[in-house]
Amino acid sequence: MRTKLLFLFINCTLFGQNTELFNNNWYISQITMNGQTTVSPTMSQGLPVSTFVQNTSGYIFNSQYFNIAGVQISFSQTQNSFTKSGGSCTLVDYNGPNWQAAQEYDQKNCDFYVSNIPNGTIFNYEIINNSSNKTLIVTNPANGNKVYYNNAFLGTKENLLKKAFKLYPNPSTDFLIIEDIEKNLKLRINDLSGKILFETLTSDKTLKVDVSNFQKGQYLLSIENFKPEFFIKK
Repeated sequence: MRTKLLFLFINCTLFGQNTELFNNNWYISQITMNGQTTVSPTMSQGLPVSTFVQNTSGYIFNSQYFNIAGVQISFSQTQNSFTKSGGSCTLVDYNGPNWQAAQEYDQKNCDFYVSNIPNGTIFNYEIINNSSNKTLIVTNPANGNKVYYNNAFLGTKENLLKKAFKLYPNPSTDFLIIEDIEKNLKLRINDLSGKILFETLTSDKTLKVDVSNFQKGQYLLSIENFKPEFFIKK
């Protein structure tokens, strides 16, 4: 009996994070390739969900922006990783606003998982619990490339009902300008690990925030009663 309980405990531990992969909606937010980070370009339609699914032959991860990079995978029993055993990309052209940036981003998504990526390639994954959501980071350790996903980037009904503010420039090097907000609201900037890097109360309908001392990367800016927004510090 003790042996069975120990085996059950080990199995739960090994596959605990796998459960999170399947129980969340993942929205692709940025891709880092060859040391350069690209945030998901805005499209005229909502961002589709990237999903982990199980079928009769195993598991598939559909990483979706406009097109889908679909990879057949098998999970490691000892590591937070999965191994590619096949894959392909859909090839539909997006011709809406911002089409050139969107098509280039689709290609990056396909290149990360499929193009010139041989079967047997191992991808590591990590799920970071932020203050109000989760971030999934998939890494190819062979080249250091990464894809980031957020489980509430556009996905919660709560956020869809909240007001939006203007945030620019994004990416930013020194300052962020925030417009269309209200006075005396809590403003917070978190990194992807959930660490709070900046907090203040809004003082006007427009606010300027100094981010010159931030490290390069992606951050989440939240304002009370408004939809959160991601920005890149470059």
